Amino acid sequence: MSIYVVGGTGTIGSLVVQELIQQGAKVTIYARNPQKVEKADNASVIQGDFDYLAPLEKSLVGHERLFLLVPDRPDLCKIKTDISKMAYAAGVQQIVDISSTKLPWRSYNLLHQHELAEEAIFAIPNRGKYVSIRPTSFMTNTLFTVHTIKNQDVVVDSADADEYQEWISPLDIAQVVARILTLDPIEKHQDTGYELIGDRATPSERAAILSKVLGRPITYKQLPVQDLYDILLKFSHDHGIAYFLSTFQRAGPVTRGLPVLLGRSPETFEIWATKNKQAFQ
Repeated sequence: MSIYVVGGTGTIGSLVVQELIQQGAKVTIYARNPQKVEKADNASVIQGDFDYLAPLEKSLVGHERLFLLVPDRPDLCKIKTDISKMAYAAGVQQIVDISSTKLPWRSYNLLHQHELAEEAIFAIPNRGKYVSIRPTSFMTNTLFTVHTIKNQDVVVDSADADEYQEWISPLDIAQVVARILTLDPIEKHQDTGYELIGDRATPSERAAILSKVLGRPITYKQLPVQDLYDILLKFSHDHGIAYFLSTFQRAGPVTRGLPVLLGRSPETFEIWATKNKQAFQ
């Protein structure tokens, strides 16, 4: 089985590549910096970027499936659509795309671009199958303000202390993707969009979990939304990211079907924090 990977060097993409390699799939990774790609006998690299897709287009033939992850950028919809058209034209039978959780139309431009891309790809004539993965807030988003945990023993957020928030582990996202691409026949998932919520936890609960994991008292401090936005803007240099992370307010239930997609129970915030405790020390 030959799988083409677009976006295989970031937080999610690198985990997907690891999973695919471990499953024994023949993997081709399209990357701007080949040095960031995991080395393996069953993995090869095509060097290129999103501003010039000719190297990608020339190397697509012979691949059955494609993993698609495009980082946030103004032309995200066009890039995703162009790559998908190239892939289907080259004979790719299934695309598994990292999209975003579904919210009221145009609530956040950061997420809306993924929604537009889904609609555009779904409308491609005579295409292969298209599976959308729609994760909620990454547990790794906690690291955007990790300095307050390290230096002040404080978790900061704009939410009320007892307000539930929804989370998903990056590993869970990657393993859902890898299982769809390697273990399941293409016909099984058809054109499904999968929402991924792995856990619900309040800010106070997250602080208590980190206290347990780190072995020292961690408290929660609610910040005015403007203050949190300013902190996140300084870190990300992007209004869309800072606005979403500081204002997102939803607490849906844990996705009931996630154990079916994963083959196990999803990771809780406590499991994720325990695995990544060194990031908070």
